[in-house]
Amino acid sequence: MQTIPLRFAEPGFILAKAVLRRDGIVILSAGIELSASLITRLGDLGVDRVVVEGNPLDLTSAAGGTSFGERLKRLNHLFRAYHSDKAMQRIKEQLAQYFHLKAMAQATATADVHKTAKSSISERKA
Repeated sequence: MQTIPLRFAEPGFILAKAVLRRDGIVILSAGIELSASLITRLGDLGVDRVVVEGNPLDLTSAAGGTSFGERLKRLNHLFRAYHSDKAMQRIKEQLAQYFHLKAMAQATATADVHKTAKSSISERKA
């Protein structure tokens, strides 16, 4: 089950949870397969997120095309005007820890993909 922005919903995705209006009235029940027209209608009704079955989207990667390692490197530049602000420095430290962990996970995932691809190629050759 994954909560996704409606703009990323595609026809064929199955709702894992009912879509409700702000007042709690059910718009669509769980188990409904989304179609292009349903997605458009949900947008017209102001729905911005839906919960779908499975994990159809990879929402763990860095947005905007920059890796977490690159974001980590930019923190000093981004927080340069706040060197004497203790609260902002705490935020910077938290972001640095988060980006560091995400960069490590990204590197591990990339290494696993390359390792799997290499072993697949060597198996074909054998």
